[in-house]
Amino acid sequence: MMWRASLLPLLLALGACGALPRDAAGTTERIAREHVMRVAVLPGTPDAAPAVALLDAYAAKHRARLMLVAAHGEHAARQLEEGRIDALVGHFAKASPWMTDISLSKAVGRREPDDSRQPVLRIARRNGENALILATDRAIAAMAQ
Repeated sequence: MMWRASLLPLLLALGACGALPRDAAGTTERIAREHVMRVAVLPGTPDAAPAVALLDAYAAKHRARLMLVAAHGEHAARQLEEGRIDALVGHFAKASPWMTDISLSKAVGRREPDDSRQPVLRIARRNGENALILATDRAIAAMAQ
């Protein structure tokens, strides 16, 4: 009988959690609500197709379409940080100085290079958008298998 009383607060706490993980700024919810996922591909990224296809599948899962947005260099990272785009595809090094501002995926379509300064195809996501980050990281891992 005592264990039932201690189980009730745990069940109530779990019920309050809702769906986890969540996007701090609500990116996934906005994608589903507006039916569009805004993605920028950095110029000079001829091998972007696998990352774009992965993001297109993510958008489709949320009944949205992918909208490619023009963005260049540091302006693209700023657009991502400010939520004007949902993801950024380009070549980034694992040791990128942007790592503190945005969340970079593992290498897309290839194994992670030994040199952390070597830029490879990655997807950059806004920090704190944990549902988007986790879903795209899982899709990249599934591609590698």
